[in-house]
Amino acid sequence: MIDDMPFPDYGDRRPCGAPMFHRILAAEPLTVQQALIDLRVRFAGAVPADALDRMELAMAEVLNNIVQHGRHPPGAAPRGRLPPVTIHLTVTSHAGGLACAVADDGTPLPPSCLVPARLPPPEIAALREGGFGWFMIRDLTQSLFYFREQRRNVLCFHIPPAEDGRRPSGTAVVA
Repeated sequence: MIDDMPFPDYGDRRPCGAPMFHRILAAEPLTVQQALIDLRVRFAGAVPADALDRMELAMAEVLNNIVQHGRHPPGAAPRGRLPPVTIHLTVTSHAGGLACAVADDGTPLPPSCLVPARLPPPEIAALREGGFGWFMIRDLTQSLFYFREQRRNVLCFHIPPAEDGRRPSGTAVVA
């Protein structure tokens, strides 16, 4: 079941405990866009703006990859009308930053996405669609890991707060 409930308005009351966001959604562009808006609203003022910006950018890339590539393997033509992929999105704020988890029932993530590689030379052909998203995700996150369990992909990562006003770097990728 897809959770299309609007984000609750807490007014002056904020929920107790660490801020948390959980949403189950269809992997469709407008649904993903609304989830990203709601995610930002949920953590605005609760986490440093820099961490929120990095999380939103990394999460947008991850979710859009699921929308674009989750229904069928890369290079394969879709057969008939396929049902949308379902995404489970969870983000929790804690003293060390933001813990993020994305699970979906789409096709497996190609292993090449998680292999740290050098950025391709800046050629016009390389600037077209594709190729830079996973570089960006690895650069914006820490403790990035992926596993596939039965028919579900699970991708988790951490967004630390800025250190002395500078964005942290250094990602450990585990597949």
